[in-house]
Amino acid sequence: MLPAQHWAYRFSIGADDIDSITNLLLEKETPLRAVELATEIIKQRESKIRQQLRQKFQNTKIYKPADRFEVGDRLTFAQFDYATASVVGLRTGQSADLSPIRIATVEFDADGQRHPDQSREFVVEYERDHPLNNTDFNRHPSLVDTDYTVDEILSDPSTNIVEQVNDALEGNPDLVRIAGTWFVRELMVDVDIGSLHLAEAVLDMHGGGPLAPERILKEIGGLGDALMSLQAFSLNYAMNEDERFEEVGPAGQVLWHLKRLLPRMVRQVPSILQYRAIDYDRTLLTREMRQLEYDLDDEHSPVTSSPPEDEVSLTLTYPHRRVGTLPINSETRYIFPAAKTPRIAITIVDAIDKEEYPCWVVHEFRYIYGLAAIYQKHHLPVGAYVYLNRTEDRSRIEIEFDNYRPRTEWIPLVERTENDRLRFETAQRAIGADYDDLIIVGVKDLPEVDKLGNEIQTKRVTLSELLRSLLAELSKQTPQGTVHSKVLYSTLNILRRCPPGPMFATLTSNPDFEYVGGNYWKLSS
Repeated sequence: MLPAQHWAYRFSIGADDIDSITNLLLEKETPLRAVELATEIIKQRESKIRQQLRQKFQNTKIYKPADRFEVGDRLTFAQFDYATASVVGLRTGQSADLSPIRIATVEFDADGQRHPDQSREFVVEYERDHPLNNTDFNRHPSLVDTDYTVDEILSDPSTNIVEQVNDALEGNPDLVRIAGTWFVRELMVDVDIGSLHLAEAVLDMHGGGPLAPERILKEIGGLGDALMSLQAFSLNYAMNEDERFEEVGPAGQVLWHLKRLLPRMVRQVPSILQYRAIDYDRTLLTREMRQLEYDLDDEHSPVTSSPPEDEVSLTLTYPHRRVGTLPINSETRYIFPAAKTPRIAITIVDAIDKEEYPCWVVHEFRYIYGLAAIYQKHHLPVGAYVYLNRTEDRSRIEIEFDNYRPRTEWIPLVERTENDRLRFETAQRAIGADYDDLIIVGVKDLPEVDKLGNEIQTKRVTLSELLRSLLAELSKQTPQGTVHSKVLYSTLNILRRCPPGPMFATLTSNPDFEYVGGNYWKLSS
């Protein structure tokens, strides 16, 4: 953190700053990122502050009661936020014990000028014990401020200079911004329709993308003799204006993809992941229910958490295992890169064998798509524990599991019955990773169960009816006839996407269901 009096906390962009930015872009003839422009402004402001401080404190002495001063001396008072003043008089006085003391009359400065109406008296040549005599005032804190680097000023969470630069330049018609980079409009390279057709062809040859603008430029033969950074900026601007292309890079990185070749699940939510919001009374949820809701961390739950220090863990639920996705929930949102675009192309790295998988961060739909091959390779069951880790490159995320050589285990299995319900039994399946035994569930005939889920949505079966049906079947699996909330949540989401909150509220408010404690439920007799 910077010292409280640092100028960056009071920073605001002025007309002179905008002129400096424009002149810098014209002088360098190359696009610059907002952080680079902010860096230049900070350097100019630091230089100006240093000059002001040199003028203000030139030839001043730090006031200490023990020191001797003469009329005309310039003083700095550390105890008054380093205000400056001039000694205008000296006289002899008496202390509280009637001993003689020397007193200096000073006039404090305001707006760089001495003000007689702001005069005060201070003891001088006072060599007895005094707090100010025992304090080391070697440097003015504002001078110490200038020891801070530009990076420290920019990274301080209480400064927003980069944001101010972007906001101030946004309304300037002479400047253009693409992916956080600015340039002068009139100096941009012309990109004709032929070049855009070639860019489309290049992306088509590479499966639609994603490709960086520099790669596209290389394959289309460039845009003349301009600097590559300017060619890339100009191409980015032209492609951004063309509906055929979509920018899919994480913040700070530009990648292009053909819209028509984006994966279907990146453009459209699969039915099994579609959550139609349910109104419910959250006051019905007990503390125990809220804690389980927090532990499950469904992406549609109103759960918040702090940024994780290291890895993030989660439990793989049926809907995400079924279609090869991961949720963007209260914790994983800190792991995956942010961007202003609805879809971001990333790489998921299997931490076990280092194999890489192209995936998509779909913030709009709250999931990561493209992990089906990883799940199948490791024989991951529903309920598997998944661990995610950042890398130095925010567009590359490592995934890991508590994996082991696949072995046959007995797990709960569901299938569709003739009367359009789910039947539960246990069966053997090959499992390759550790899992939550209250979440794990297998499906005997995936197409039929998918079809049943779609029919339930079409018939608008109520949540109460669905929970009643599931509890009736699940309760047959235990002698007590009780079902754990996790089991109910896991199986409910096979047929209908629903976070824990609405499920708990429905169970609590309906007399058909009885809570028996410990997160267990049963049907009322």
